[in-house]
Amino acid sequence: MLLSGQLKERLSKSEGDSIHLVMAGGYDERVTENKEHYIELRLLCQKLGVSDDVSFLRSFSDAQKLTLLHHCDCLLYTPDKEHFGIVPIEAMYMKCPVIACNSGGPLETVVDGKTGFLREGRPDQFAEAMERFVDDPKLSKTLGEAGRKHVEQKFSFNTFTEQLESVVNSLMKK
Repeated sequence: MLLSGQLKERLSKSEGDSIHLVMAGGYDERVTENKEHYIELRLLCQKLGVSDDVSFLRSFSDAQKLTLLHHCDCLLYTPDKEHFGIVPIEAMYMKCPVIACNSGGPLETVVDGKTGFLREGRPDQFAEAMERFVDDPKLSKTLGEAGRKHVEQKFSFNTFTEQLESVVNSLMKK
């Protein structure tokens, strides 16, 4: 679980601005699992005494998503063995570094140590990566800039067009 006592302790040493976690994601009131997980997380926040440091944004508009990505220091992408997801690419395009599980889609999109961090899906490993942003305030900007360049080089429309043309041309030569 991402919100652990260890995480709170490790990140509470920051000076100046307090750290605030925004738990944002798709939420469908009709899905029992969504409701149960939301309640579980709210109760865990209360138990750990971090309710004032965590906000839940269960569903949001594109404009809200862009605002969040523009103003955050990093994005935590916690799904393990997730397929190729667009969320890390959107974040990196917005110059927001990504901390993600080192499995599935993020292995294809996030460059560990350059555009963010890939970690095992354990609280201590996510906390360690988050702590790096607390210890080095310039890190978010550095990795964010690299992430934007990475997305433009690997995932832009022009890149896909060039790759498709290359494949088509090689097939036509056969």
